[in-house]
Amino acid sequence: MHARVTAILVARNGAKHLERTLAALNGQTRQPDVVITVDCGSTDATAALLAAYGPTHFISADSDLTFGEAIAAAVRVTAPPESDGEMLWLLAQDSAPEPGALGALLGELEIAPSVAVAGPKVMDWHARDYIHQFGQSMTPGGATVTLVESELDQGQHDGMSDVLAVSAGGMLVRHSVWQRLGGFDPALPSADDSLDFCVRVRMAGYRVSVVAASRIASAGDGVAGPSGSSRGRARRKRVRAVRAAQLHRRLVYSPRWMIPVHWLGLVPLAVFRSVGQLLQKEPGAVVGEFSAAFAAAFSGIRVSAARRRFAATRTLGWGSIASLRVSSGEVRRRHALKREASLTGARGDRPEIRFFSGGGAWTVIAAAVAGVAILAPLLGARTLTGGGLLPLSGTPAELWAGVGYGWRDIGLGFVGAADPFAAVLAILGSLTFWSPSFALVLLYFLALPLSALGAWLAASRLSHRASIRAVAAALWLLAPTFLSALAAGRPAAILVHLLLPWLFFAGYAAARSWSASASAALLFAAIVACAPSLAPALLVAWLVSILASGRAVMRYLGIPLPAVALAAPLVWDQGLRGNWLALLADPGAPVPSAGVSVWQLMLGFPTGELGGWTPLLEMLGLPGVHASILVPVLLIPLALLAVASLFLPGARGASFSFLAVLLGLGTAVASTHLLLASIGSQSVSIWPGAGLSVAWIGLVGAVVFALRSMRRFSIAPAVSTVIALVIVAAPLVAALPLGTSVVQEGTDRTQPAFVAAAARTDARVGTLQIVPQPDGGILATIVRGDGATLDDQSTLSSTGGAISASERDLATLAGNLASRSGLDAASGLADFGIRFVLLRPAAVVPTGPGSAASVSSAALETAGRSTTALDGDAALVAVGDTAFGRLWRHDAQPVAGAIGEIPRHAAGPLGLIFALVTAIVIGATVLLSIPAGAGPEAVRQANRDAIRHSVRAGARTKKADARELKRAARAKVSVVADAEPDAGPDPATGSRPDAADDEGSEPDAGASAEESPAERPAEESPAERPAEEGPAEEGPADSAAEPTTPQEEDDGAK
Repeated sequence: MHARVTAILVARNGAKHLERTLAALNGQTRQPDVVITVDCGSTDATAALLAAYGPTHFISADSDLTFGEAIAAAVRVTAPPESDGEMLWLLAQDSAPEPGALGALLGELEIAPSVAVAGPKVMDWHARDYIHQFGQSMTPGGATVTLVESELDQGQHDGMSDVLAVSAGGMLVRHSVWQRLGGFDPALPSADDSLDFCVRVRMAGYRVSVVAASRIASAGDGVAGPSGSSRGRARRKRVRAVRAAQLHRRLVYSPRWMIPVHWLGLVPLAVFRSVGQLLQKEPGAVVGEFSAAFAAAFSGIRVSAARRRFAATRTLGWGSIASLRVSSGEVRRRHALKREASLTGARGDRPEIRFFSGGGAWTVIAAAVAGVAILAPLLGARTLTGGGLLPLSGTPAELWAGVGYGWRDIGLGFVGAADPFAAVLAILGSLTFWSPSFALVLLYFLALPLSALGAWLAASRLSHRASIRAVAAALWLLAPTFLSALAAGRPAAILVHLLLPWLFFAGYAAARSWSASASAALLFAAIVACAPSLAPALLVAWLVSILASGRAVMRYLGIPLPAVALAAPLVWDQGLRGNWLALLADPGAPVPSAGVSVWQLMLGFPTGELGGWTPLLEMLGLPGVHASILVPVLLIPLALLAVASLFLPGARGASFSFLAVLLGLGTAVASTHLLLASIGSQSVSIWPGAGLSVAWIGLVGAVVFALRSMRRFSIAPAVSTVIALVIVAAPLVAALPLGTSVVQEGTDRTQPAFVAAAARTDARVGTLQIVPQPDGGILATIVRGDGATLDDQSTLSSTGGAISASERDLATLAGNLASRSGLDAASGLADFGIRFVLLRPAAVVPTGPGSAASVSSAALETAGRSTTALDGDAALVAVGDTAFGRLWRHDAQPVAGAIGEIPRHAAGPLGLIFALVTAIVIGATVLLSIPAGAGPEAVRQANRDAIRHSVRAGARTKKADARELKRAARAKVSVVADAEPDAGPDPATGSRPDAADDEGSEPDAGASAEESPAERPAEESPAERPAEEGPAEEGPADSAAEPTTPQEEDDGAK
């Protein structure tokens, strides 16, 4: 009996590919008997092309029709099947069959009556030798598996026959079977529609086969099956559709008693799989994972209808298709291959860093040796004190308890947000869990080698040359702002300087790596936590990166999210106060500093005295030598190199470096004018060193661009710059050995031993600390337990403006204690839970590096008066002088409900919400930052893109070869023409004999558009090009989407 074929072609805005498909359909050796075209609301030329083709039926449908629904609409206009010889051929706008495709498919169904569905070998649209898809199956868990995908077709799979399923595009199905099974499941709009249909075909007792002789090209437009586009939005939509289809099929195929189990596990499984998606670097799939889970959970009607259809036609059990499913062993093998491919894809053509062979290890070792020599006085220390250094809490549990929103046990205590810096300190302290305060000692000793390591790696993004990387490391660790932070005891500023190169290192690669993007987000959050004043500058840099990122914009958009999550509780509290600028205040212990002029900031010094040069020259008594002249002169080589980068190859990258310089200097200058915190009578400005670190990294980047462009002539400028900077930094380098640094070995407590002993039995024993101020006033603070810790400090306390009634009462009590009065202090001490009074040494007047600290006469007078008054107070018993000041004891027990007691459930629901949001954001970012290769979807898409790129490259090669042949032919013709004598003009006509032939003949193809070799300007060969005029190298912003390390001459360190 003669088979009758009805071809159904579905199109939606597919004019780009439809023309080739229609031509291919028209060129079939076995023409379909009926052609039905369905236009799904196209707005381009699709409808016109379909109408011009002259189909048997032309259907205009809605744009939101799925492929299955469009096929159903076309089937409704056909007569019911009268025999098994009537076939439906399902095609999409991008399904271009080869001439014998339909004949081969039809032959399979004619010779095997048990075969109800036959599928072609789906080839790549652009590369006809590559298999796009060939056969489908399922894992034991129900996941879809494409049997053959993105492979070069060498006939290796032509022996395949029976399969579980075939793809929808190009499928030939018996009309009667389609009618009996009801077509595609309406609940599967794109993904797995053909897989589900073929499973039902199999379970109804029929066979499904692939036909290797039938070939159809597919472009992956997304009409039949999910879109194959590599765009982020299309990929996320595809992943969501595939997961939703898998969950739907699971609920349809499962036994009735298993449905509640699957339903209850939908959301927990989504959480578990989301962790896997983050580890596989597919963050865009997380939203789709939950969306698919909720869609499946609340699709009862669709699931019920699909189960009824399945049960109505099912005649076989699941065991009948067990041999056609992919076994667990095969699944493991495929996963192993994907992991290998993902790791290969993650490595890609990433340039080698050559840390050991390129001199990086020696650079870090040299910095470590220098660090030990400089910090020799601190060897053996367990904790540090001085400046902003304080001990940390005694255990990691106490450190982490102070993170987030809750009770802040500082002063009188209050409920509020912790500074994000507390999380950084908790991480640091947990590294040395046996003694958290020792982490700060390690930070000091590792500061120089870590700064050298970070700068060396950051420079590796810009240069292959080992010498340039070493110079960058030297310039970075000799930065005056870094050495000033070490001498002044500012741990937050030290961390900022250490982390900035790593932020550049990760951010530079973020365009091509989710792992690098997440690492940059964590580093961004840590830097903003240590120096909130850098947030505006970093946000500007982030916006510039977004503008330069191209298609990689999604990898940059989320970089600030962890910082926002960490700062959200503090933003909430400061916002309620209306004190928005206080968000920029430096975290940690407030440290007053001497003023510094703008010109010294421009030289890189965050404090006055030019980094100690002014007092050093005064001490040496060198006549005619002024620090204000010597230091700028020594910095001239550095400045000249940086400016020269703007006029050398690679100037575009250098311009971005100077943007960082401007942002950093602007931040530093603005910081000195923002007096946001206070300690007693002294206002505390933002430390300008953090902004100068940003400026310095831009300066070092500009120097790297200059040196790599100077090539062989870079040695002398580099050496002179480093030597000059060593001289400039000498006073700061020697600050600790010479005793001009405030940093020294400390103890694990900040309270006298007598108080610490009492704190062992009463963890919240109160001590009133009185500090005489330079203006003659006093600073009164209540300290609980064995003393203040660095992680307890809060900018909510140091930037607080309004004074509460309790604080006024405390000020009155402290004032009366520090002066002779008739007030009975016993009741006041009991109300505040105070058992000890400590008169600390008078506060010093801030000075620059190298200058001796001084105490004002007013402070000394206040200290003497306070000592006399406290000795004469009957409510106090003198304990004596201690290393922390003079101590008195109050023997009465505190009253119940004393001011400052910790309330129950201090954090409340708000603290829980903030904690959950922060944990989710930071946890997801950490998972994403773990390098684990590319995800399976990324690998699959990379394979497809590689195929297309190879095809384009081959096409370009063919065109180039054709042009060369034409040039050779023209050259040959010109040589022959030159060899023939000129016949001269015809005496009769005055024209040359060949003029008529030239006018009447066709010109040589392409000859008119091409210049002859003599007319074409000669091109310089690479050997003739001067070395100093090498190709301009791209900077970080030149290739944001695909950052590559510039190709340069190596120093021989291989």
